[in-house]
Amino acid sequence: MASLQFAGGRLSLLWEIVVFSQSYLKGNHRRMEQSRMARFKAWLADPIDPYMLAILRIGYGILMMYNMFRYFKIGLIRNMFVLPRVNFHYDFLYWVKPLPEVYMNLILGLLFVCAFCIAAGLVLRWAGLVFAIGYAYIFLIDKSIYNNHIYLFILIAFLFSFTDADRVLSLGRKKTKEFWIQRWQIVIFQAQIVIVYFYGGIAKLTKDWLINCQPVRYLVEHMGEKHLMAPLLKNEAAIYILNYGGLLLDLGAPLLLWYKPIRKWAVYLFIGFNSANSRIFSDIGIFPYTMLFVLLIFYETRELPGIRRLLNRPEGKGMPIPANAYGANSLTLGLRPISPLIYGYFVFQLLFPFRGHFLPNPLDWTTVGNRFSWRMKVDTREGAEKQFFIHSDSLPQPVPVDIHSFINDVQIRNLEHDPRSIADFARFLKSEALVYHTPNPQITANVQIRYNGRPPQYFVNPKVNLAEVEYKWYRKMNWVYPVPKY
Repeated sequence: MASLQFAGGRLSLLWEIVVFSQSYLKGNHRRMEQSRMARFKAWLADPIDPYMLAILRIGYGILMMYNMFRYFKIGLIRNMFVLPRVNFHYDFLYWVKPLPEVYMNLILGLLFVCAFCIAAGLVLRWAGLVFAIGYAYIFLIDKSIYNNHIYLFILIAFLFSFTDADRVLSLGRKKTKEFWIQRWQIVIFQAQIVIVYFYGGIAKLTKDWLINCQPVRYLVEHMGEKHLMAPLLKNEAAIYILNYGGLLLDLGAPLLLWYKPIRKWAVYLFIGFNSANSRIFSDIGIFPYTMLFVLLIFYETRELPGIRRLLNRPEGKGMPIPANAYGANSLTLGLRPISPLIYGYFVFQLLFPFRGHFLPNPLDWTTVGNRFSWRMKVDTREGAEKQFFIHSDSLPQPVPVDIHSFINDVQIRNLEHDPRSIADFARFLKSEALVYHTPNPQITANVQIRYNGRPPQYFVNPKVNLAEVEYKWYRKMNWVYPVPKY
């Protein structure tokens, strides 16, 4: 009996030791996690030289002024929102519609003024917010004008509305003795650019890209012989370098841009990458130049001798910043009041691009879930046929529709990408037919496209009455043909 009591006591002691050890380890782990988070928050709150953010602000504002001027020059408002008889709306945003032409032009003028204010550092936060909202409004009226670089421009303006990028090199310089900013104001821009690259790399992890080298192969093979880069790119080695080099550069962006020991060499890869894009693609405007310019945000002033000399800063020194510029509770003065917005913003940026992988329709083929996801240049499409027909018992034969009389070339190209827009246009044609007293009109379409170098294939079923099909984001579109085989 005594031996049993002794054994039981030892087991009880052993159990207490195990419980204590687990409790200690959990507590220690919790303290380590809290310590890491505290160090991370302190790092975000560190006071740093504001000049690189100010230079980004100036460059971005000038580029956006140019962009708004270009929109005036090409008559964006008239050609995109006045002359077309129909606009193709985003899911859940059917209520976003253009105002009368004079007001739309006033909005464009306001955006030009806001871009100037951003460059000059005048009422920066308001200018950034108004620019982001106004640009987003124009951007969301018609999905035909969607472009990843416009989406990025809007996001950058929105991020500026949270910062003190007007603290230096600014006409509206604040009267304050604090000529530094907290590190998070730089990090949010760095994080956004890294997301653009990294998610662009994730989008390339497809069979077409990894095995077939598409769409790179198609783009190179269809490059004109007189193209400046044709002699360099029209060979198999160049195709593989562009294809897999672009993929690795995108996926490696977080390491290459944030890890200082290799960034000074990696930056030349990004310069070459964006410079090549500016020559290869004719439809990306100022995007590669913007991506070249934002590389500066990954550096501090003291790391760039040319910038130091321009700003007349002593070599090896940045702004003179006090050691305890903000004190122990420094986030109270910076990130903490707006942290829910910033955290929510980046949760959205990290999760929303993946939505297309959980939807029932092929992501890149139907473009359902493709937009706002940084899926850049992951396919090529060439319209082989785009014909719509009106059928009715009162008509001896189907009547072909001149679609150019209703929509412009940009919208017609959108029909090659989005079957939802094809259905929307078919419903519009039905309403037009009813105006002319056509009884029971039915709309069919012969839309054939060449996808990533494949032979032409029907995009939608040419025998289906497209004016009556229904689209739900959570249902498969059975009236859309499957992805063509390579």
